[in-house]
Amino acid sequence: MDAERSESGSGGPLTGTIRTVGRYVNHDDVLVRFASLWLLVATAFTVSWVGSYYLLPRGLLLGGNPAATTEYAGSVSREFLTLFGWNVGVSLIAVGANAFRSVNTPLGYVVEVVQAPRYGMVWGTGSLAVDSGARIAPSLSVLVERSGPLEITAMVAIVVATRSVMIWHQESGPRWTEEFERVRSPRDWSLTRREWALLLAGYLLLAVANYREAIAIANVAG
Repeated sequence: MDAERSESGSGGPLTGTIRTVGRYVNHDDVLVRFASLWLLVATAFTVSWVGSYYLLPRGLLLGGNPAATTEYAGSVSREFLTLFGWNVGVSLIAVGANAFRSVNTPLGYVVEVVQAPRYGMVWGTGSLAVDSGARIAPSLSVLVERSGPLEITAMVAIVVATRSVMIWHQESGPRWTEEFERVRSPRDWSLTRREWALLLAGYLLLAVANYREAIAIANVAG
């Protein structure tokens, strides 16, 4: 995902693709970064969703999905606050990961790209809190009906908006051997107006997604 450097030496088609992706997900324009990372995350989610639906056992991730094992909070408002608090916490972990940057790529990006396939598997194996055990068949209509895509979009917006939140930097690869060096302080952090706007939009969208989910859970549990 790095636009400026490659660890593979002479390069090739794969290296060229990585450089191109890196150039867009790390673009100076926050909206270009958002659209590019969203497309990457959405692709990873979709491939995992379709593959797990057809290949993996039903309910495979029920035990490892905290949302699926938590009891209903008793009302829509309390359920919403529980879901929103949980997801805000997850988002702060991703923002905190942005404090580490490997060459040109913040670690928060990696968190989102890694989380997307797992969430796709939750859908494909029927490991959701709502209708637990019922697989979600791949279709475009589901993407509109469910709150998951909104959550994913919100998380991508939050991580992209806070790309500049960096403290430790790994100047070059290989990533598994090179050390991170402290190059900045939190006092150096700053967001542009467009980044602040996208960050606020991300949390508002997250709230909407969690409220929709709270209603869906209440309809099933209540």
